[in-house]
Amino acid sequence: MESAIRKGADRVRVTAVRDVSRGMTVLNDSLEKIHSAVESALHIHLFVNGRFGTCSTNRTDPAGIDTLLDDAIASVKLLAPDPCRILIPEELRYKGPPQSSAHRGDIGTRAGKELLFSCTGAVFGKMDSLISITADYGDNRRWLHLSDSEGLNCTSEETWYSLSAECSVKGGGDTRPSDWDYQGGIHPGAIRKASTPRECALTAYKRAYAKRNPRKVPGGRYPMIVENRVASTLIAPLIDAISGSTLQQQNSFLMHKLGKRIASPSLTLTDDPHRKGFPGYSLFDSEGMATATRVVIEKGHLNMYFLSTYYANKMKMPPTVSSPSLLVLPGGKGDPAFFADSVKSGIFVTGFNGGNCNSATGDFSYGIEGFFVENGRITHPVHEMVVTGNMPDLWDRFLAAGNDALTTSAWQIPSLLFDNIEFSGL
Repeated sequence: MESAIRKGADRVRVTAVRDVSRGMTVLNDSLEKIHSAVESALHIHLFVNGRFGTCSTNRTDPAGIDTLLDDAIASVKLLAPDPCRILIPEELRYKGPPQSSAHRGDIGTRAGKELLFSCTGAVFGKMDSLISITADYGDNRRWLHLSDSEGLNCTSEETWYSLSAECSVKGGGDTRPSDWDYQGGIHPGAIRKASTPRECALTAYKRAYAKRNPRKVPGGRYPMIVENRVASTLIAPLIDAISGSTLQQQNSFLMHKLGKRIASPSLTLTDDPHRKGFPGYSLFDSEGMATATRVVIEKGHLNMYFLSTYYANKMKMPPTVSSPSLLVLPGGKGDPAFFADSVKSGIFVTGFNGGNCNSATGDFSYGIEGFFVENGRITHPVHEMVVTGNMPDLWDRFLAAGNDALTTSAWQIPSLLFDNIEFSGL
């Protein structure tokens, strides 16, 4: 920062990141891959004569950084002025202690291999329908330091340990249905319980086995149950529509909806970044703005937009935070089987295959995989179905959320139940 100021920058923000990761993969009964990586990066944000630009490097030698700064500052001076670019004001700045969400130990290579072989060994050679099982172990440690020339000083350290399994099984004809399971946590204990590797493999196998011999069902309007593993797919368009970049470009189907009802009263969505021990725990955002617990949508009413200082200035609104950290959709009770009990004829969605949502209109179309629900039971798998509609209309038809949100994701969204949703099929 001092060098950049000496060279002509008015203000500077610097983000330094270091990632250390390892991973291993076992296919059936063979160790297929071991990898490790150490990545470091320095991101420099330059404010020069009312103009703004960024540069990045993984070099650490002073001479190399000096050369980079000379070139970057000269380039920024050629840009058009951008008065909306500022550093975080002092009153919004995070000023607390370093953020830590990290384990102070490690899992050795031998222990990681044992986890993987315990996982694949639970099903390989024991299930006649199994074609293959792939198990992956990974761990990551990230250090981040964020500072600026006006006194910002933010530091974080976080870790994540994961174990996943994917099984492929024999289906009808030449089909090979597959499915997966994933376990993870900030501490290695989340995956090192004696039963975890076996349960991970068996869950993946059972999910894949259940998808054999799918049938086509007639198109029409059905109640829709969405599994917790994929429910975030339907939340993502809402978050994108209330994000600064989409709003500022007037490309959002939720323009001018602040304070208005945008969904069923059953929908409440909270950004709760201070839940330590969960993925998404964060005390500050990418600018160094202090985070806070915020109710994003309350009983169907939109309470806030996600606005960094830049987009807030562009839109002449107060800044909030650049993006959500730990999204929580409070659940009621139950899981897909609980919801199915009240459904005479419906679709249980376990995957979205391609498709998209138009951010300006909210119109969407997604290919789906899942199961037919009949007389209160989840029955046979379905295929060649597409769910279509409009996001505001979809969320107006939202009935209930379960209590089965996954704690392995920063978006903790449980299984969801919607009424009268359009599917195309036969």
